Amino acid sequence: MKLVSKSLADQVYDLVKEQILSGKIPCGSKISEDSLATQFGVSRTPIREALKRLSAYGIIQMEPRSHSSVISLSEKESQDIATFRIYLEDYAIDHIDPKSFNDNLETICRHASDCQYALGVGNRAKAFELDSLFHISLIRTCDNSALIDVYERLDAKIQLLRIAQNAPNEALLGYLMQHMALVELIKNSKTEEAKKLMYNHILHEEDQEVKS
Repeated sequence: MKLVSKSLADQVYDLVKEQILSGKIPCGSKISEDSLATQFGVSRTPIREALKRLSAYGIIQMEPRSHSSVISLSEKESQDIATFRIYLEDYAIDHIDPKSFNDNLETICRHASDCQYALGVGNRAKAFELDSLFHISLIRTCDNSALIDVYERLDAKIQLLRIAQNAPNEALLGYLMQHMALVELIKNSKTEEAKKLMYNHILHEEDQEVKS
């Protein structure tokens, strides 16, 4: 696959990120600069730059003078990320600013529908990225800059958690469809129901009571 202008590093970044988020490059896999250079028909310079960006994003780990590898989450790390994410999303739901929510409702709903479309056409990686945009857009409506900053920094780990959960497409579509249900509950000020659904949504559980 030969690459054409834009920035070569940008293109490599986008393509390798898509391969990781889609599971084509599994968690824990080593990434060879030489193999990528051969695959994309470019020198190692844009490959190295792209890998540095992926490392900064948080989904690969670069070893000095060695190799890069896709980060793999342990079961404990996955549980920690999911639990912390629930706290953040619960706080956001409790502190949503109604005006900000209404002003951004069109964008939030578009991300929700685009998630389902991306999965429907077989682009699982794009569906995951749009899933993140939905949740980040929702978080931003609570107008808390510290929360937004923490959540955005956590996003790469959330992406890895989605990969680790490895939900089949049929089940994943069901979880993505919960986005609009969350929006409707928030619109109707059904805060506790929205938080319960968010709990189930994040943990991929059904009819699970919110734990205290």
